[in-house]
Amino acid sequence: MEKERGKVWVHLASVGEFNTARPILRELYSRHHVVLTYFSFRAKEYLKSQQGKGYFHELYRLPPDVPLLMKFFEKKVEPEAILIFERELWPSLLLFTRAPKVWLNAYAKGRFLESFLSRRFCLIVARREEDAETFRRYSCRKVLTCGNLKFALEEPSPTHLKVEGSKLVVAGSTHPGEEELLLEAFRKLRVEFPDLRLIVAPRHVSRATQVAELFKAFRVSLRSKEEEDWDVLVVDTLGELFSLYAHARVAVVGGTFVPVGGHNLLEPAYFGKPVLYGPYTHKVEDLRSFVESRSMGFCVRDPSELYERLHGLLAEEFLTEFSLKEHSQEVLRCYLRALEEFWSDCVKIV
Repeated sequence: MEKERGKVWVHLASVGEFNTARPILRELYSRHHVVLTYFSFRAKEYLKSQQGKGYFHELYRLPPDVPLLMKFFEKKVEPEAILIFERELWPSLLLFTRAPKVWLNAYAKGRFLESFLSRRFCLIVARREEDAETFRRYSCRKVLTCGNLKFALEEPSPTHLKVEGSKLVVAGSTHPGEEELLLEAFRKLRVEFPDLRLIVAPRHVSRATQVAELFKAFRVSLRSKEEEDWDVLVVDTLGELFSLYAHARVAVVGGTFVPVGGHNLLEPAYFGKPVLYGPYTHKVEDLRSFVESRSMGFCVRDPSELYERLHGLLAEEFLTEFSLKEHSQEVLRCYLRALEEFWSDCVKIV
């Protein structure tokens, strides 16, 4: 992407997908006028806070997925290309806009609508070769495999946290039912590790007060009102979890002890932290395989196993020579080469 080009419309779902897209957005921003759309209402305030930080120039919520509104929005933006992340396969967006399209970090579910809509893309960049083969069976125009873009992490800005001299467990993206497991383990562990602290970041910050109430037997504080002394800190802010993992002795990733399917296992591993998770990882199996192959990830299947694994990792320093940064750079380079091909093959540059 060497030459200065026009507007690019990038669409993604929410904060999680935005964080995945950061490295690509950073590259696009330096060469294009990036118009970013999103779907989740919860993402609005956080994405607005990222304006002016080198990711996008304009920000809008995606219009309702009806043909007339999609046509109107495209006419307003006049993009030379449309980039879709993850599985934002909105029929009117794909069928009634005219700009050439690329699907990034794509994965297949083998459904009829998917097979129909995927043919609207000039280029699909898939997470896995198995996904790519599915798209090729759909007779899509061009399909490449670059790996999961979640691997191409952009290192976050440091976050200030007063935890000197304490052992810290950071539990990220937790769901109802998982905080109770953490509470049970934390009660037992505090007997042997009096300096132990816990950070809980619920997947939906609207639950923060509810989660704080669950831990009321301890000195509990909300991140937005952080007090000097706390045993449990509940994160009620957006966009901080990745950087908070840097302070952890051990990380626990939620959405895995209840049948949600899992969240980002790579962010703790980026800082060389051991990662614990439950058995429900069907949405992040490639991430699970990766961290386990590097002896960074550990599946725990019940409360007693969670306690025992936490106890072992807190009792002894965890040492690793693995660095995720190098792998992140390889994945990013592959995606950037794919985008170069997309512009060469599909976008007419005046």
